[in-house]
Amino acid sequence: MLSDAGQFYGPQGADGDRLEDEFRILRRATANSLSVRRVRQLRPRIEELVSLRLDQLEAAGPPADLHALLAEPLPVDVVCELLGVPAADRDEFRVWTADVVYLAEPDRVIDALGKLNDYMRPLMARKRVHPADDALTELVRTQQAGLIDENLAVLWSVALLFAGHVTTVTRIGTGVLHLLAHPEQRREMLSGPDLLAATVDELLRVSQQDLGLVWRWAAVDVETRGGLIKAGDLVLFANGPACLDPTAYPEPDRFDIHREQGPHTAFGAGPHLCVGAALARLELQVVFELLFRRFPGLRLAVPEESLRWRDSQLTGGLLELPVTW
Repeated sequence: MLSDAGQFYGPQGADGDRLEDEFRILRRATANSLSVRRVRQLRPRIEELVSLRLDQLEAAGPPADLHALLAEPLPVDVVCELLGVPAADRDEFRVWTADVVYLAEPDRVIDALGKLNDYMRPLMARKRVHPADDALTELVRTQQAGLIDENLAVLWSVALLFAGHVTTVTRIGTGVLHLLAHPEQRREMLSGPDLLAATVDELLRVSQQDLGLVWRWAAVDVETRGGLIKAGDLVLFANGPACLDPTAYPEPDRFDIHREQGPHTAFGAGPHLCVGAALARLELQVVFELLFRRFPGLRLAVPEESLRWRDSQLTGGLLELPVTW
């Protein structure tokens, strides 16, 4: 059903149509900055950023906390590079984007969103005067063309920062855990770019259990094995369990980088496919390749059962990842 995502759409009615139109405009506004071509051009810079974080990891240990020294700070470095956020401001961004997902602490979330909003407005004003080759400048141009207003441009810039940071933090940690538990496949992963790319997609597929629900409305009647979904019905998609569907993935819980499979739903599907999918894939490929080439003997510094996981964050993930080598 997810493979034919064109049969489903967002909120209904006049407001829903307006939101869908604005969503399409925003995606087009940042499509160039997040395209496969543009992301590939960023690879040397991403490799440089990863290497700098690995230098810090090596200097701190062994043992060292891979979460605090690599998984948590790196995605902010990368997404700020893409957006055009000054390097001097990235430590603050890391705190704000981390705070946004603490749903159990609404005051903390509201405060972080306010700080992100207050920062983005003057930054985008500077982009109007000093345009650059970055995603924020593209948003500013779309606003200047009268296609979106300032509030929506700021909201989208905050959403890009959040989405490009928090989810990648989680996937670096869970990906490292899976690779440590499968040393033979980890070594095979380093044999070539195709197998490295396949490894990242398999890691994305098997580590999606913590994803929440996505709601859509049926645009037409849809026949499923569970019955008929009528046009206009609200449908909740569970992307995480969909990635572990045994009818789509034989032995779905088995981690297998040689798996022959169709596309997974970790990034969604159709018109709502994650706009940062290409960036996330490349970032994870660079992280896992450089990490395990530099530290081939990497291993957990504590028993896996003692690792602490977040229970108050939207995307889950580890609180720490002590490693040695």
